[in-house]
Amino acid sequence: MSEETVDILHFQNFWKEQQKTAKHMDRDAAFAHIDTFIKNHNTCALATGTGDYVRCTPIEYTYMDGAFYLYSEGGDKFIGLEKNKNVSLAIFEYYGDKSDSHGLQVMGEAELFPPRCELFKKVLAFKGIPYDVMKAAKVDVALIRITPKVYEMYDTDFVKAGYDVRQIVRF
Repeated sequence: MSEETVDILHFQNFWKEQQKTAKHMDRDAAFAHIDTFIKNHNTCALATGTGDYVRCTPIEYTYMDGAFYLYSEGGDKFIGLEKNKNVSLAIFEYYGDKSDSHGLQVMGEAELFPPRCELFKKVLAFKGIPYDVMKAAKVDVALIRITPKVYEMYDTDFVKAGYDVRQIVRF
């Protein structure tokens, strides 16, 4: 075991320092790339937490009107959601090598909606699922809406276009 310690501040600040000299895309172009990436996927890892409790859940999402919608019948993710509206989700592809890497981290705020509310029905319709299917289910399902605050995309396609590998879009 090494006697050296990890310089935690160095690692915490790595991307902040890198961004000072990074070549940034136009915000609209970066967002268009991110928007397409989101629409081409449907599964994320949702991180929720409170105090010393953290949970990361793989879950399907629907992206509609600039927000993420997730249906859930329950689970430990609700421990964090009850006490902390701040969440993070990640969408990514299989990592083959450093020349072909695509991943998105989203920081946002979560809201919970009860089964059978109008928004619940609207998202179902958007997904092409008849409301009667959910209405007939033997369990209640909650709707989680995640409103993005920050998108951080790491994508080697940015480099191929002459930009930095990491692009950030804030709301």
